[in-house]
Amino acid sequence: MLHIVLLILKIIGMILGILLAVLLAAFCIALFVPVRYRVEARRSEAEGAPPVEAEGSVTWLFHLVNIRFRYPAEVYLRARIFLFTVFRLPPKQKAQEGTGQRAEEEKAREETGQKAEEKNGQWEIRRDAAEGKARHEAGKEVQGEENGGNNHEAGRNAESEAGGGQDAASARSKNPKRSIIEKIKAILVRIREIFQNIWYTLSGICDKIRTIWENIEYYRSVLQSDAFQKAFALCKAELFSIFSYIRPRKLQADLTIGMDDPASVGKILSYYGMLYPFIGGHVNIEPDFDRKRLEGFVLIKGKVRLFTFVKAAVRIYFSKDIRKLLRLFKKEDV
Repeated sequence: MLHIVLLILKIIGMILGILLAVLLAAFCIALFVPVRYRVEARRSEAEGAPPVEAEGSVTWLFHLVNIRFRYPAEVYLRARIFLFTVFRLPPKQKAQEGTGQRAEEEKAREETGQKAEEKNGQWEIRRDAAEGKARHEAGKEVQGEENGGNNHEAGRNAESEAGGGQDAASARSKNPKRSIIEKIKAILVRIREIFQNIWYTLSGICDKIRTIWENIEYYRSVLQSDAFQKAFALCKAELFSIFSYIRPRKLQADLTIGMDDPASVGKILSYYGMLYPFIGGHVNIEPDFDRKRLEGFVLIKGKVRLFTFVKAAVRIYFSKDIRKLLRLFKKEDV
């Protein structure tokens, strides 16, 4: 019995070990196997030729993941994984035919529905017109009955308002001094409220200006601190490292450039001369001083590894200077 249990445990351990090894291998492949890219573009001003032709591809793991595109001749974008097409633009012709048939059927159904809605709408319009006419006649009868009562009520209200106005006028005529004093008090209270509002507004503006100035002084001191200088140096080094890994490994270009003004061509050649120590062996520029044109081809090839970004992210995340700088920006106790 014990022998059988040990055998089962051994098989389970072997299976777990195999799964762990597969996961570890997949993780290493994802980190270290590069994604390769290739882009080629041509431009020609010959008659009948497209202005720009471009073709490119992105591959990974011995072309098991493959993405290709072309423009403008036979424009398409295709993505494959393990020889299975997961995305294609435009779709195949069969799919397009099926889509066209479905579109025609939907259009026919929509037209039939529109005709039915128009018939229903005409019937509803006639019914609403008849109901509206009946309501209008009934309203006239009710309005005639209500007009008599409203006239009596309006007369009583006018008499009461006239009586109230006479009482108020008589009260003001008896105490003219009191009414003047009340008006002066109301004006003084209004002036005091205006000055209080102005004072509160100015105080709020001054407080905001003081807070903004204090924040500017604080963050300026943070930018001048040693923590910021060390964190900036680390981020700068990591960005240059990433750029050195993802930059094109192969750059080849053969261009013919002409402008309306020959002086502009001279400026382009001067810039090319300054960059010649870096790109002279890969980029060739031929000037054309007679007419304006841009022709030639460009080829770019390179590769990118996920490990490059993971390494930079880990170094930045575990950096003590970065954490200290974040606490300073959040105004937390350091």
